[in-house]
Amino acid sequence: MKAVIFDFDGTLTELTLDFGSLKAEIIKVALDYVPADIVRSSEDQFIIEMVYRIAKQMETKGPEFQEKAFDRLKALELEASKGKDVYPYTRALLTGLQKKKIKTAIITRTCRDVLRQVFPDMNEYIHTAVTREDIREVKPDPAHVIEALRLLGVTPEEAMVVGDHPTDIQAGGALNMKTVGVLSGRTSEKAFQEARATFIFDDIRGIMSIV
Repeated sequence: MKAVIFDFDGTLTELTLDFGSLKAEIIKVALDYVPADIVRSSEDQFIIEMVYRIAKQMETKGPEFQEKAFDRLKALELEASKGKDVYPYTRALLTGLQKKKIKTAIITRTCRDVLRQVFPDMNEYIHTAVTREDIREVKPDPAHVIEALRLLGVTPEEAMVVGDHPTDIQAGGALNMKTVGVLSGRTSEKAFQEARATFIFDDIRGIMSIV
């Protein structure tokens, strides 16, 4: 094992985002641009994918809507992350991986400003981070993991993906990578089993037994 790719919220830090409220706020922005039926047709999507789908259906104002939607999303994410730090064990775990010469990365659907706010010293502990601002096709799309692998300079066989949501498992599984589901977020053990996680632990400390 040469590298470990981590999700952020719920994995390295407490999950404080209310995704239902976030989506409702982005829908409010969308309704300033398109009829309600267009919004309803995209409500089954994750927030980022919903923004792109709605923007695609606009004739000229797609870029303007995207900018406003993502600005609003960033503001809400930063507000929800105020006063947060990573889990008490996160830095020690990442230091332990450094000592084993294992590279580390973060992949997250959130923005880089949230990473800086919650984990301001992250560059001392990880090699790279890939956010939604760096790549459009975020997890569960494997392109998110592929970009992290590229930046780390390792192959899928040499790395594993660790996260608190089935999308993390799906992104790694699409590349036939080892995956770890952690129960520190809001996903149940059963859901990780259904997503076919290779390993399931209470939190990220469990990975030290397998790296």
